[in-house]
Amino acid sequence: MPKYGKIQMNCIDFNHSNNFMLVRFYHFIDTLKNSPARRNKLLLISQVLALVVNLILWGFLFWQMNRITAVTGSESNIPLHYNIYFGIDKYGPWYHSFILPLSGLIIWLMNVLIAFLIYSKKSLIAYFFTAASLLAQLILFIAAILIVLINI
Repeated sequence: MPKYGKIQMNCIDFNHSNNFMLVRFYHFIDTLKNSPARRNKLLLISQVLALVVNLILWGFLFWQMNRITAVTGSESNIPLHYNIYFGIDKYGPWYHSFILPLSGLIIWLMNVLIAFLIYSKKSLIAYFFTAASLLAQLILFIAAILIVLINI
């Protein structure tokens, strides 16, 4: 009889763990909704500006890759990276160029979440996260321009 009792005690209660995760998720969403960072205009403007730069980056790459694939063909590889020591050192399909705006979107999302969560405790660090988000979008946009320039 003790063997069965021990086995039952070691079983995982999946309903309890799912409910716990839902409670934690709703608490996280509630924390974001009630964050004082939502009332800070400087944080909101810089985050919206970073998102707009990211959306422009998506549109710019879509427009340019559409033009480049019309010339080179959609099946051919295009140069994706240039190094001053070795020249073009990475080739790939045209859709690999969209890794730049995707990584920018992930950086933006993570920085927004972190800035909103820590604003009430450390507002200066939240400003650094929003500035880093905008700076990362601008650097990725410059990298996208350079990718397009090596393909022209």
